[in-house]
Amino acid sequence: MLRIGAAAALLLVVLAGPALAGAWPREPGGVFLSLRIEDDGAASLYGEYGLSRRVTLGGQVSTDERHEPDDRLDLPPPRDGRISAFTRLALGPLEATNRFAFSLGISVPPDTVGMATRQRLEAGLHWGRGFESALGGGWATATARLLRDPDEDRPITDLSGLVGIRPAPGTMAMLALSRWRDDDGTYWKLAPSAGYELRPKLWLVPQVTRTFGDATETRTSLSLWLSF
Repeated sequence: MLRIGAAAALLLVVLAGPALAGAWPREPGGVFLSLRIEDDGAASLYGEYGLSRRVTLGGQVSTDERHEPDDRLDLPPPRDGRISAFTRLALGPLEATNRFAFSLGISVPPDTVGMATRQRLEAGLHWGRGFESALGGGWATATARLLRDPDEDRPITDLSGLVGIRPAPGTMAMLALSRWRDDDGTYWKLAPSAGYELRPKLWLVPQVTRTFGDATETRTSLSLWLSF
C-alpha cells in the first residue's frame, strides 16, 4: 500500500492543476513539474514542492488561445489564463489508508497580478486512497473546492474525482470526472488518459477531455511530468 501511495503522489496531477493534486503530500524537498499543451495552443506549467512532511506548496501558470466567445460555435464559455499559488496541508496520520488534506489558494489573470479586485480565492478538501486489483495497483481521489471570484455573483463550486491503475511497469490508465458550476451554468467533464514512462521520473501523458453542459466540447492534450 505504501508503494501505491508513493506512486499516487507523482501521478495525481493529470488535469494539471491543484483540483486533482490529491491528498498525498510531496516528500520534503521533492519537486514535481507538469508541462501541458492542448490542441488549440493553450498551455500550462504546474509545479509542487514539498516544504515539509505535511505541507506542499504549488503553483500554476496557464494561457488560453481562445479568449473571446464566438456565438457561431456551440462551445462552453471561454477560459482565461491564470497565475495561481496554493498551500496544501495533510490531515490525520500520514500512513493511513484513507488520506485527507486541506488546501488554500489564490489566482489572478496574468494581466492583473497585484490587483486585489481580480483575485480569485479558493479552499479545498481532498481525499485519496490506494488499492490493489486484479489489474494491478491503483489509486482513487476526490476533491471539493469552493472558489470566490469577484466577477461571479455566487461562489463557484468544483467537484472532481479520479481513478487510476498501473496494469504494467511503466504504464498507467486514468479516468477523471469533474463538475464545475458558476454563473454561466453547470459543466461536466469526463477525461480518460494514459501514461507512459519515457525514463525514470519522466512520463508522457496524453488525454482526451469531453465537456458536457449547455454546450459540448472535446479537447485533446499532451503532458510531460517530471519529478526530482
